[in-house]
Amino acid sequence: MTQEVLAVVMPRTAKGESGRPQALVRTAEGTFELSDIAEGSPLAVGVTHFAQGEPILDPETREVIGYEMQVVNG
Repeated sequence: MTQEVLAVVMPRTAKGESGRPQALVRTAEGTFELSDIAEGSPLAVGVTHFAQGEPILDPETREVIGYEMQVVNG
């Protein structure tokens, strides 16, 4: 098995600004790691950015169980 990119994430800094993009990768050994993506990498180009949207509530308990995704243009 070779390494496989499962997701590209854009973390937020403590000030709420976008951080550097990172990739969630499954390694050849089957473990997972979060790796920084170098500027100019094909993974950093043409990526759609999402922001946390409205909460999704459990209809019975009204507990937040997730969030909608909203596309961020940029």
